[in-house]
Amino acid sequence: MAAWRTLGSLLIAMFLAGAGRAQPYVLTETVQARDCFRIHIDMALAGEMRVAREGKVVPIKLTATASHVFPERILKVAATGLPEKSARFYEIAKADILAGNDRSERSLRAERRLFVAQRAKDQPLTYSPAGPLSREEMELTSEHFDTLALTGLLPVKPVAVGDTWTVPNSVAQALCGYEGLTEQTLACKLEAVSENTARIAVAGTANGIELGALVKTTITATARFDLQAHRLAGLTWKQKDERDQGPASPASTTESTTTLSRTPADTPETLSDVKLVSIPDSFEPPMAMTQLVHRDPKSRYDLMYARVWQVVGQTDAHLIMRLMERGEFVAQVTITPWTPAEKGKHLSPEEFRDAMNGTPSWEATKELQAGEVPAESGRWIYRISALGTMDGLDVMQNFYLVAGPSGEQAVLAFTLAPKQADRLGTRDLSLVGSLEFPPVEKRN
Repeated sequence: MAAWRTLGSLLIAMFLAGAGRAQPYVLTETVQARDCFRIHIDMALAGEMRVAREGKVVPIKLTATASHVFPERILKVAATGLPEKSARFYEIAKADILAGNDRSERSLRAERRLFVAQRAKDQPLTYSPAGPLSREEMELTSEHFDTLALTGLLPVKPVAVGDTWTVPNSVAQALCGYEGLTEQTLACKLEAVSENTARIAVAGTANGIELGALVKTTITATARFDLQAHRLAGLTWKQKDERDQGPASPASTTESTTTLSRTPADTPETLSDVKLVSIPDSFEPPMAMTQLVHRDPKSRYDLMYARVWQVVGQTDAHLIMRLMERGEFVAQVTITPWTPAEKGKHLSPEEFRDAMNGTPSWEATKELQAGEVPAESGRWIYRISALGTMDGLDVMQNFYLVAGPSGEQAVLAFTLAPKQADRLGTRDLSLVGSLEFPPVEKRN
């Protein structure tokens, strides 16, 4: 009897111990090359940005909505198990942005719907193999939720209801949209399981750098995992950003909600092997695929430029861009359409020098270089490089006059700290060389 009582006690203890352990669930997803998903993303944002005007900080109300619908075919998977390169065909890509009273509507040209999305060394890149994008097209397709990092929210081992796990730094950086991550506390928790769906909560904070500005982010999100399909099926991602003033962006406070649905799909014709033949195997695509194109609103000039140049101001009189490299400000360029000359003529070097020396707040102290620059397409380019002061600061300026065969003229003025000359390198020459004047019949 004693033996039976002992055995009975052991059985009861084993039963109670088993009852105390929650059922574990496997929430991993194996993504492979050639997998295809149908993605639907909607975003709504509200907040304000703060800009300096006449010595005062002025708040400007900001609202935005965006919608993206596309099939996404996985091309390569990293050793971490996350996709690192995919092809997308945007069936819908649109955004409506209202800043104060200024409205901007963005969409894609029909010939720019096939895209490559990739992440190499924690840096994202989207581009179209069909050719250069406008900045608006680039921002429209690169700044929505990063689907390549989405499955990085899932745990690497079985978890029970109530269990938590941390989000890897690389995934937090990608999903928060940072160029660089300084710290983060994002964590996931399996909240509940109902039938074939597991609900995962995501919460925490992150700090990072984007366009040279510090951004502080707070996240509250919920993900849905399909236990039967072993796929992450959907996500609602709420994000609050506090952004400091940066060299290429204003200070702002925004809150956004992104809803995402994701379902396995057969590969559509738009992403067939034949349609993807133009996509490079390398993670370093040709420059022609990654450059951006700017067309002057009045058709006075066209410009091809690298993405490190950020547009920070535009009026009828000029375009201002800043060269940002790894979050640091390197140089600024102001592009000004100049008064046209007679056909076949342009400003003389002396007239150009006098005009540049008359730039407000600029006082040249030493001319470093002056002379013609080799040019193509019938253009004439003249450069003056000088040291001086501007608004009390020691700066270096490289002035370029670009003249066309029909008397068109444009001036590009590069301003930088003298110590940044080596970092600028020849990128001013590349930008100047890309400026073209449209044929007369295509001008407004």
